[in-house]
Amino acid sequence: MKKIIALSIAAASFVFATNGDNMIGLGPESRALGGTGIALGMGADSVFKNPAWLVNTKGLEGMFGATIFMPTVKATITNPMMGNGVGVESKADMFMIPEISVTDHITDTLSYGFGMFGVSGMGVDYRNENPATGVASMRTNFQYMRFVPSLSYSMGDLRIGAGVTLAYGSLTMGAITPDGTGNPLTAAQRGGGVSEDFGFGFQIGAGYHVSDAITLGAYYQSEVETEYEGVFDFNFDGVYDNLKLSQPTEYGVGIAFKSGDLSVTADYRKILWSEADGYDNFGWADQDIFAVGVAYGLGDLTLRAGYNYGESPLKDLETLAPTTPAIAQNIYFNMLGFPAFSDSHITLGFGYKISEKMGLDMAYVYAPEASIASPMGIEASNEQNSLTFAIRYKFN
Repeated sequence: MKKIIALSIAAASFVFATNGDNMIGLGPESRALGGTGIALGMGADSVFKNPAWLVNTKGLEGMFGATIFMPTVKATITNPMMGNGVGVESKADMFMIPEISVTDHITDTLSYGFGMFGVSGMGVDYRNENPATGVASMRTNFQYMRFVPSLSYSMGDLRIGAGVTLAYGSLTMGAITPDGTGNPLTAAQRGGGVSEDFGFGFQIGAGYHVSDAITLGAYYQSEVETEYEGVFDFNFDGVYDNLKLSQPTEYGVGIAFKSGDLSVTADYRKILWSEADGYDNFGWADQDIFAVGVAYGLGDLTLRAGYNYGESPLKDLETLAPTTPAIAQNIYFNMLGFPAFSDSHITLGFGYKISEKMGLDMAYVYAPEASIASPMGIEASNEQNSLTFAIRYKFN
C-alpha cells in the first residue's frame, strides 16, 4: 500500500494529460503540426523529435523559444467520507516551459546538434481550500528538463542520428493528511520540500527519402530513471521517503508528403508506461498516439494545423472499484492531483520568414475539456490552452 500511495501522490505533480505526462510535441513547428515530425526535417528542432534529420540543415542554426502552458483543472468529491461535493479549481494555471536547440555541420555528411528543453513544468495548488472539500490542501510542483547532444549522418537517401539524454528533475509535494489510522485529529503536513535528481538515457532515429515528395522516419527513446530523495512522508512514520520514477521508453514511425507548397505529415507513437519504474505500480496503461499535420506555404508565410489523439493511460479509472484502501488511494490521487485523461488536441500555427537569416514561429494547442467520474464519488475535469513561440536564426 505504501508504494501505491507514494506513486499516486507523486503523480499529482506531472503534466496534465497531454500524451500522459509528455508534451504532444516540442518546438513550435511540431506543436503546430499536431506533434508530428518523425519523418520531417524541422531544422534545429529535429533534435527533439528525430535527430536523423539534423544533417539536412545548412550551416549554424538555432531556435530559441518557450511554451506558455495554461491548464484549467477542477475536482469535485461527493463522497460523505471524503468531501462535501463542492467543486474546487487548482490555482496552478500557468507555466513557462523553455526550448533551445542549435545545430551545425562538421562535414557535408555529418552534423551535430543539441537541444535543451522542458518536457514538463506543472503542478496543482489546492492550498487554503476548505478541508471539507477533501482536497487535502495539496500543492505539487514538477520540473523536468532534458539536454540532448546529438549526431546525424547521411548516406545517400538514408539519414541516421543518435543522441545522449541528460535529464534533470525537480519535485515538490505537499498535502495535509491524517496518519495511517485515518484519524482527522492527527492530520499533518507530509511534504519534504524540493527534491532533485539527474538521469541518463539515449535516443536514436532514422530517416529515408523515398522520393522528392515522400520521406519516412522512425525513432526510439530509452527509459530515463530518476529518484527523488526525502520528498514525502508516504507511510506516516515521520520520515520523508524517497520516490523512484522513470520517464518511459517511447518509439514511433512517421511519413511526410510534399507537393509544391503543400506538406502533410502523419506519426504513430507508442509510450510504454506499463514498463516504466513507478508507472507500472501506478497502474498506467501503454499509450498509442496518432497525429497528423498540414502545412501550406504562401511566400514568406507558412500556415500550419494538426490533430493529435492518444487515449489516456488512466482510462480504467471510471470502472475501477475501490475494493481495497490501496486502490482507493490510487483512484483518489490520480483524479484529484493528476487528471491525465485528455485525449484530443487541436493545433494551429504559422511560420514567417522575417529575413534570410531570421524567422518567427508560433503554435497554439487546445485540448477540449475532458471529464471523468469514479465509483468513489470523485469527478474531475481538465481543459488546456498553450502557446509556443520561437525565433529561428541562421548564423552563417
